[in-house]
Amino acid sequence: MPMYRYVCEKCGNEKVVLHGMNESPKVICDNCGWEMKRTIGRVGVIFKGSGFYTTDYKKSSGKKSENKSETKSEKKEDAKV
Repeated sequence: MPMYRYVCEKCGNEKVVLHGMNESPKVICDNCGWEMKRTIGRVGVIFKGSGFYTTDYKKSSGKKSENKSETKSEKKEDAKV
C-alpha cells in the first residue's frame, strides 16, 4: 500500500496516510477539522552512473581549436587568390 501526503487547505497541517491506490478516503485535519487535500510528496532523486556531472565529460584539448582557426585562415587566403 502506498503512502499519500495530505495538506489542510485552512491551516496547512500535513499528514501522511496509508491507503490503497483505488481508495479515496475523506481525510479530516486533526487541528481544525477541515477536509485535507492530497498533494504530491517530496521525492529524493539520486543520480547514479556517469554523465550527470561536468567532471564526467572528457575535456577537449586546445590543439583542436587551434587547427580549426588555421584552416579558416587558410580558406580565406585561398578565396582571395
